[in-house]
Amino acid sequence: MKTTLIDNNLQAVNWNRPEDGYTKMFWDQNVRQFWVDEEIPLSDDKLAWMTLSPAEQRTYEEVLAGLTLLDTVQGSVGMPRISEWVPGFQAKAVLSFMGAMEHMHAKSYSSIFSTLCTSERIEGLFDWVQAQPELQQKLAIIHGAYTQITDEESLYRAMASSVMLESYLFYSGFFFPLYLAGQGRLTSSGEIINLIIRDESIHGVYVGLLAQEVLARLSDKARVRAEAGVVELLEKLDTLETRYTQALYSRIGLEEAVLRFSRYNADKALMNLGLRPHFGVEAQDVNPVVLAGLRTETKNHDFFSTKGNGYIKATRVEPLSDLDFFFPELVPDLQPVFKRDGRQVPFDEMRIVNAVQKAAHATGVVLDFEQVARHIVEPIKLEARQRSLSVEEIQDRVERGLMEIAPEVAKAYILYREERARARRRT
Repeated sequence: MKTTLIDNNLQAVNWNRPEDGYTKMFWDQNVRQFWVDEEIPLSDDKLAWMTLSPAEQRTYEEVLAGLTLLDTVQGSVGMPRISEWVPGFQAKAVLSFMGAMEHMHAKSYSSIFSTLCTSERIEGLFDWVQAQPELQQKLAIIHGAYTQITDEESLYRAMASSVMLESYLFYSGFFFPLYLAGQGRLTSSGEIINLIIRDESIHGVYVGLLAQEVLARLSDKARVRAEAGVVELLEKLDTLETRYTQALYSRIGLEEAVLRFSRYNADKALMNLGLRPHFGVEAQDVNPVVLAGLRTETKNHDFFSTKGNGYIKATRVEPLSDLDFFFPELVPDLQPVFKRDGRQVPFDEMRIVNAVQKAAHATGVVLDFEQVARHIVEPIKLEARQRSLSVEEIQDRVERGLMEIAPEVAKAYILYREERARARRRT
């Protein structure tokens, strides 16, 4: 429902009173990973661009032009319309931030174009966007869902469409930049794609969580209808996506690999909505060079002036923290943990590891447990040596750490916490 005024008085957002168990965490994560395209050295790609065949150049240009349209619709229509119907002011703030980043993504493609293409070619690409039939039909379906919100059921349809856009439709366009960057070609442009993927991953997870809350409020009949509508939407989009992929990639022989990659991500989109996978494409079925591009952690460090998801200033990627000056042999033992009933129990790090493993297993994600140790377990242990933490505080820190290294697993962990909280309220 739309937000209304109380007693005709305007309300202010109160960040000291959380609206739910996860929105503030998504705000913090968006702020932490903020970036602008000017920070990426795109001129480094000019020589590599000249080594591509005319067919490869054309495909690269067209996939980025298509992505520009998707981001334009999402930033200008999708996020604003969904935000208008979400009641919480904190949720509106997160969606507005995400909408702004969609515009940043669209601008970054223009930066790539201006670096690699002539002005005449750029103008031709935007004419192509308006004329490409499958691209226009896909966006017409998504745009229609955004502009036809009238109640909670249509709000769910719009949110599901948003998740399909963020977690599925973008990925046929992401394939070729990741494929080339994985071979050491156009790596700076590939860094921009990595940064965009990092953003889109949490956008899809967050809107998916909001959608699941809306779905839970629907009547049984409306819920069945809404879930069936998602499958119908996916099948329509898949038909168009297949034709779109063939139109762009058949000239370079990659259409089958791109379709597998797209359908792999379509199943991820369904999982973000709390629904079962439809296509059953596994990670081992996806081109390994491209799949590696979906990893969102930093790959290496650079001590100069440029940055990206992997090629960036070390001070921005791995800032010094207390953990860097942590020497276990010089600190006291771990303090006990406060349970919800007030009892104190010994700190047990394996309970954290087991909970993370269960969440990872539920999503089919294989975690790097060196990352789990550095971003989750060790920071919690460092704090637990200084004071006693509550169970809720530990779980909050696990959520934040998972958002940094595996947003999909974070979503599963959040849902588990919400389910346990509801169970406690019923008893």
